[in-house]
Amino acid sequence: MSTNIPVQWNLKLLGYWCLERDHQPVTVAFRQQRLIAALALRGGRRRCYIAGLLWPDRTDAQASGSLRACLWNIAHQLPGLLHPVSDPLALCPGIIIDVDQLLGRVDLADSGVAVPPGLAAELRAAELLPGWDEDWLRADQDRLFRQRLSTLETLADTYLADGQLPAALDAATAAVALDPLLESVQRTLLRVHLAAGNHGLAIRSYRTYLTTLKRECGVRPSARITELIRPLLQTPEPLLPEPSPGFGVGLRPSYE
Repeated sequence: MSTNIPVQWNLKLLGYWCLERDHQPVTVAFRQQRLIAALALRGGRRRCYIAGLLWPDRTDAQASGSLRACLWNIAHQLPGLLHPVSDPLALCPGIIIDVDQLLGRVDLADSGVAVPPGLAAELRAAELLPGWDEDWLRADQDRLFRQRLSTLETLADTYLADGQLPAALDAATAAVALDPLLESVQRTLLRVHLAAGNHGLAIRSYRTYLTTLKRECGVRPSARITELIRPLLQTPEPLLPEPSPGFGVGLRPSYE
């Protein structure tokens, strides 16, 4: 008696594209990659929605024709990947998508149930399909970026409150790497350094932020962040160098 063993599909969208069938990578043309990624990120959708999403510059008839060609290729080259129901379109049940797995671990952390090991490092590296120049994808990339940043900030604050300073430093450093101009993550990083007694690192982080903020935005940090570092800046020994001629900004905070 024959048995039908279901195919295990694994889809990776974080860092790079990869589709595996029974843990073996398969080759997929870029046109099909776009369709598979859209279904993975947006879920089951009507054909007209997917056609308009992926081919917005074509007529409805042209977009529908491109979609049909894509679906035909997937059905013949990757049988079983798509849900049998033809409209709405969806990937098969049971497919493992790394974005969904990451968001599941984020939900665990946000709920306070548990923080999966290595989550901060994973969030730092979890860039969604880098290098893809797709208008429809930018909303998904922005959404995931905000989720990553928010979770890293929450992790850093939680670890800091619990006295887990190495873990707090990992999360705060990862958040700063994602958005070095965001003052809230810079404040968190300074608080971690100060709690650990790492005054030198605190001043170095402040200097870097001050310089970056002036260069990129032409502004100075707010009083909320300078208040954190002010006691260290008022020591008898000057800790911040005088600005070079023509730099146009002093490195000492303004107290106005």
